[in-house]
Amino acid sequence: MASCKIWNKEMAYEFSLYRRIMWPVGSWPFDRNNNFAKFRALFIVITQTIMVIYISIGYNKNAVLNIIVDQFVLASCGILTIIKITLIRLHRDDLMKNLCNAADNWTCIARQEHRQVMLRYTNLGRFVFFFQMGSAYIVIAPLIVGSLLSLATSFSLQNVTTSEDQMQLPQEMVCPSNVPVVCYGMYLLQSVQLISTSTGNVGSDVFLFAVCMHLCGQLEILGLELLRFHKEKENRYWKRMKMITLIDRHCLLLNLAKDIVYLLDVILIAQLILHALLICLIGLQLIVSLAIHDFFLVWRSIMSFNILMIQLFLYSYMGETLSSKTQAISQAAYLSEWYDLPTNIMRDLYFIIARANVPVRIRAGLGFHELR
Repeated sequence: MASCKIWNKEMAYEFSLYRRIMWPVGSWPFDRNNNFAKFRALFIVITQTIMVIYISIGYNKNAVLNIIVDQFVLASCGILTIIKITLIRLHRDDLMKNLCNAADNWTCIARQEHRQVMLRYTNLGRFVFFFQMGSAYIVIAPLIVGSLLSLATSFSLQNVTTSEDQMQLPQEMVCPSNVPVVCYGMYLLQSVQLISTSTGNVGSDVFLFAVCMHLCGQLEILGLELLRFHKEKENRYWKRMKMITLIDRHCLLLNLAKDIVYLLDVILIAQLILHALLICLIGLQLIVSLAIHDFFLVWRSIMSFNILMIQLFLYSYMGETLSSKTQAISQAAYLSEWYDLPTNIMRDLYFIIARANVPVRIRAGLGFHELR
């Protein structure tokens, strides 16, 4: 697929945003320097592991509830970041197949109605990208900026032995040293960890969502092709060749869906387990912050809760849309006035309908057994 390396403006419009956020964490499938990409992914995994271990070891029994919840949220998001980056790296070839198919689709598109379908799914993916990534960075921005102001204020004082409350780090920890170099070094490390957590965790979700939505758009276009198949004015031979092309297209899309679902099944296990705990803890934090009238903490709790719920909703939406689009192929084939077609093509439509009646489903840990 030569178009994999050369993107037209529509392909760049759809996936260039995801390339910018997946490249720094080493998860972009088309990265030319694969060894350097492995190094970036390993760096992110190591920094996230350090964050999780440090939060676990540095747990303070005297800490207030909101700090305990925040640190548990960070540790859980760090674990999810490690899992998602690792799995995307392991399924790099499968994602490349999907992106190569997307590049070919934008290159070979012929009908305006097909272009409109693809743009509709593209705009949906971009909307989710801006909303989720914007929300994630808004949540961590006060932690990074507030900690920097705290450190600058603390070390600008003449009396360096002020209270430790003045030397807060981005992960809501107290700097263990009064030496400025040590505190600024830990500030830099924790800031990188927070940014990579948001990018690796939420960024992986929106990237996989965009890939899945493009696939759903292609399934919808296949349904449109089947729906208007009886209107083709070619002779019997060319109709037969057209049907073979549609069958091959159907098989290709199902195989691409299988690759995506294998990846999503494993991610969804960790997502459901950790998000169930996080939603309960953030809900408790929200109740306590309302009781003590800490409205900044209320706002941050609502934003965090919103990100978690939308993350779960994205996987549900992906699964439902993918399932409905694969089943819609059956209805499109049936509504194509098959009774006016030659007998051999009628048999082909029968097998398409039978195959489409086995929908694609995303299930946590159960695999893609429907297509085996």
